[in-house]
Amino acid sequence: MPFFDSDDARIFWRTDGRAGAPALVLANSLASDTSLWDALMPELMRRWRVLRVDLPGHGASTVHGDRAQWSIPELGSHVLEAADAAGMAEFSFVGVSIGGMIGLWLASNSDRMKRLVASNTSATMDPAIWKDRIDTARQKGLAPLVDGTMQRWFTEGFRAKDPVEVANIREHFLQVDPKGYIGCSIAIRDLDIHGGLGHISVPTLVLSGTHDAAMPPAAGQAIARDVKGARYLELPVAHIPHLEQPELFLRAVGAHLA
Repeated sequence: MPFFDSDDARIFWRTDGRAGAPALVLANSLASDTSLWDALMPELMRRWRVLRVDLPGHGASTVHGDRAQWSIPELGSHVLEAADAAGMAEFSFVGVSIGGMIGLWLASNSDRMKRLVASNTSATMDPAIWKDRIDTARQKGLAPLVDGTMQRWFTEGFRAKDPVEVANIREHFLQVDPKGYIGCSIAIRDLDIHGGLGHISVPTLVLSGTHDAAMPPAAGQAIARDVKGARYLELPVAHIPHLEQPELFLRAVGAHLA
């Protein structure tokens, strides 16, 4: 499996799709791994060569030593290093939650991005919320956090309709290294990239979920106002739109990336 080593983590990345196809980077949410996108891959691979990267301590990525603190720029540098390893000089980008934060940072600080979809994300966060979650993870691990997270990530209707999928995502959450969760949560806690949004010049689609309590529509609307020419679209979902409404998500993303 392809890995690269940074100072504080061993990062897993993978590519799928036809060599020579346009490059697309997918960035998933905190406390999930690259498999979060598996259901969409058959459709995406028709048009794209897809790169996915696990956050430190998530999925197949590991944390070196006791380091448990990253920033959004540091996580963005992991994506660029993976793109280099995959031979992707330029790429389009779709990111959900912290993945969207990374995409916004990359779009304002790198000239390698062609188009951006920032989904269910924000440019700033309430530090108090994340302090509580970080403290809980440090003191008790991830188990006390998982049920509340599933309630924020998925609507009640989806949890009732597809309990197997929710159980699978729940299990992946519990398999995350607490050091990775804490370190990436610190990146979210300290997030403040509103000042860079005006520097984004790539075509940008901002997606929000009507029922998203984690990153409410107001957060996406604020991003769309600050990114010149950005389009805003709201889907009838909670926090993980491509699992709740894959057809709507693919239709919106496909039209934008095309």
